Amino acid sequence: MAGSDDLRAEYLLLQTLYEDYDKRALSLKAIAGPLLGAGVAAGLKEASAAILIATIAVALSLWLLEAIWKSFQYCLVGRIERLEAWFRDEKGATEIAPFQIYAAWSEAWPHRRRVGNVAGVFVQPFVALPYAVLVAVAGVGLVVGLVVG
Repeated sequence: MAGSDDLRAEYLLLQTLYEDYDKRALSLKAIAGPLLGAGVAAGLKEASAAILIATIAVALSLWLLEAIWKSFQYCLVGRIERLEAWFRDEKGATEIAPFQIYAAWSEAWPHRRRVGNVAGVFVQPFVALPYAVLVAVAGVGLVVGLVVG
């Protein structure tokens, strides 16, 4: 039988890891958002298709990176839920070997990495912002520049 101290330690570690993903994503947004915004502003001010296209490409890349990163985070959910069920002493909560974070993550990743799953994460508002807004503004600026210019 797994010791509850070991499972408690694993649970606390998992919760910290889970929250760290969000901290890192917010740090990236805090740096990338203003820089991408400056790229959009410069592209619009200079009526530069090249700047707008480059800004869109970088924004889409960071947006996709964050969706994949969030998918990594979601691979921890199954193990967290299993530990919580065990702590609630729910029926069906079987014995659990402690400190199986990598094994649980590796089991979840093949399902999470599918294009449809990553796409579902890609459109979540907290992943899409601010990238979707920046891509939309740059895209509109690009189209208007091509039509008017």
